[in-house]
Amino acid sequence: MDEHGGAGSDRMGSALEYELLAIDLDGTLLNSEHTLPAANRAALHRAHQAGVRIVLCTGRAFTETRPVLAEIGLDLDATVTVFGALVSEATSGRTLERTAIPPSDALALTDWFQARGFPVLWLTDPDEAGSDGYMLAGPRRHPAVDAWLERSPCKVSNVERLPDGCAAPLRLSIIEETAVLKVVSEELRAAFDGRIRHNVLHAPPYRLSLIEAFAPIVDKWYGIEKLCRRWGVDPRRTVAVGDDVNDLDMIQRAGLGVAVANARPAVCAAAERVVGSHNDCGVAQLIDELWPG
Repeated sequence: MDEHGGAGSDRMGSALEYELLAIDLDGTLLNSEHTLPAANRAALHRAHQAGVRIVLCTGRAFTETRPVLAEIGLDLDATVTVFGALVSEATSGRTLERTAIPPSDALALTDWFQARGFPVLWLTDPDEAGSDGYMLAGPRRHPAVDAWLERSPCKVSNVERLPDGCAAPLRLSIIEETAVLKVVSEELRAAFDGRIRHNVLHAPPYRLSLIEAFAPIVDKWYGIEKLCRRWGVDPRRTVAVGDDVNDLDMIQRAGLGVAVANARPAVCAAAERVVGSHNDCGVAQLIDELWPG
């Protein structure tokens, strides 16, 4: 076993021994039109019929994941959303595990973002808080902020200040141009080293770039591990497939790490296997290879 807890070179000998398939959504399961290809949907049904536990593992909020769950049309057990900070029952949305940013760090980072003029998305657990959170005002309000609020199914309130007693956030986000965010990312890393984990990402469904900040222990594999413990699944019997840097942890630590052909070079380099692109139904290809017939 390698140092991350994955199987390394000691992979399971038979593909049929894999029990859990963790799949990223945007750029992996969904194509460049942000829709679910029929071939991928059919393959998921075959894998589910074969007894595979299928887990959608995404940086999206749970509320943003519901439409994909509905389109898949399966009674899946659980989802890992918000980059691993939230593990939920897929059908009911009931929270199984949540990992919020410690309140003192969340407030400090919110103040840090607002001191630089950024509106801040304070994303909460809807099962706990009854909504998806708050958009705190700021003068540097990029047009993509309002575009996201208009298009997203998330229930988010525009506020000048946080209400008293609000739930701790699973994620704090700001939206800006990528070049600006890269500079802010370096400053954030220096100011909050060890206290906050963050990613700089592009969100194709909303055509925007953002910084996402989380508790330092959170990543997608963190959420998958919680399900493995709940279900008694050996981590060596897991498969993880993705395309972006926020998928690296699960790809490196799963029993079998897989990249789609459109993945970033670092993701392809980390994966043990590369399948077809998201536009060529690489997920269906993977399922047919691992669970034929």
